[in-house]
Amino acid sequence: MSKKAPRRPSSLIGFLLCWHPRLGGVVGLAIIAWGLSGLAHPIISRIQPSAAAYVYKLEPFSSAGVLTVSDAAARAGLTQSLSAVRLLAWQGRPYYRLQTAADVIWVDARSGVVAEYAERDYAEFLARHYVGDQDSAVKSMSLQTEFDEDYVFVNRLLPVWRVEFERDDGMRVYVDTASDRLGTIVNNTKAASSVFFRNVHSWIFIKNDSLRLSLMTICLVGGGIIALAGILQYFLQWRAGRGWRQGRPTLKFHRVLGVSVALTAVTFTGSGLYHLWQKQFVLQPEMVAAKYFDAAQINVGWSTLNPEIVQADMVAIGDEAYFRTWYGGGLQYRNALDGELLADGERLHALALAAQYMPTNAPVKAVRAVDSFNDEYGFVNKRLPVVAVDYERSDHLSVYVEPRSGALATVVRDADRYEGFSFAFLHKWNFIDGLGHTVRDIIAACFAAGIAATFILGMTLFLRRARRR
Repeated sequence: MSKKAPRRPSSLIGFLLCWHPRLGGVVGLAIIAWGLSGLAHPIISRIQPSAAAYVYKLEPFSSAGVLTVSDAAARAGLTQSLSAVRLLAWQGRPYYRLQTAADVIWVDARSGVVAEYAERDYAEFLARHYVGDQDSAVKSMSLQTEFDEDYVFVNRLLPVWRVEFERDDGMRVYVDTASDRLGTIVNNTKAASSVFFRNVHSWIFIKNDSLRLSLMTICLVGGGIIALAGILQYFLQWRAGRGWRQGRPTLKFHRVLGVSVALTAVTFTGSGLYHLWQKQFVLQPEMVAAKYFDAAQINVGWSTLNPEIVQADMVAIGDEAYFRTWYGGGLQYRNALDGELLADGERLHALALAAQYMPTNAPVKAVRAVDSFNDEYGFVNKRLPVVAVDYERSDHLSVYVEPRSGALATVVRDADRYEGFSFAFLHKWNFIDGLGHTVRDIIAACFAAGIAATFILGMTLFLRRARRR
């Protein structure tokens, strides 16, 4: 009995055979770049320098003999209004860190003597603490007020001090002296890998935002279509009796590898496209201007409140100044003028901040203290602890604020939650975190490499055919 003859290829197969490689030729380089940079990302994350510490814990100190802000400012000859006041201990002595419109001034909180270079010295102290280097000389120090290629937006904190050490690896540490926080640490390896990833994966070399968005959208959509068309093409050819075994080795390998990674290519490009466009619609609340207070009116007497203090930060609630004060026994809000206790101060402060950043008539549903990162409020936001103010709105708006600094941490709506879930689940593969981050990264990297290899083989076949023609 003779074998059944293969079906005649359909017109759809012919269409796919014609346009599948052509579309691949248009967007192939972009998909290869994304695949290779996706492969490189877990490697890059593992060769970057690690901080010796991620937290600096302040030590408590006695409030005995601590001057009021007004007395300390008077002894220091300071007459400017203050936008920020901080009381902390450093090197065994309490200091006021006073911020005016033009400068940051450190004053000994017991003597009122100005500590001339304390801001720079404290920045160096924090940098050495976080990098774990007490010996290398400091090459340079500068106050940074904008993000740049070395200190990118993902680090969030500004202003920060940039402290560069005399080391072969070019180590520089970015620290926030207003909150004792680490912005990031960067060495030559991290800087080079960051430039590579941001150029190859995020296309920052295209300075025009609209052009970059348009080109990336075309390539992402094209990559998804190619993957789906490849699956359909293979299925139709298989039904027609023209399976993957037919053709030269390069073509056969391209088919097998393509079918294996096609679904992943769709999820990678789809989630990447969603992430790309959702960023264009992120709410950008207007920043609240700093409020200034007359130093002569800040008369809270520390010794009458509590014998032991960890730190105190002046914050504004409406038109009133308060000290957000950490004692050994917990957190209190004290009026900066007379020391009167503000009941439920943290909640009232968070509500006031949220209303300033995101004015809305919607009623408040809940006020939540957040002291660890989670799926909704991820590590990328940097700030902790924060307070989330949830509103009864159709988009379930949540405004995350940091009472300590008065800063807006982030704003989250349902659209942001859906995108965050999509990116975490379909792009970063967090659903297999149970296997361990290393295993997850290896699996995801293998698929990224497979996608890149599939498109490399496809473009090789396309170029061969073009030459024959």
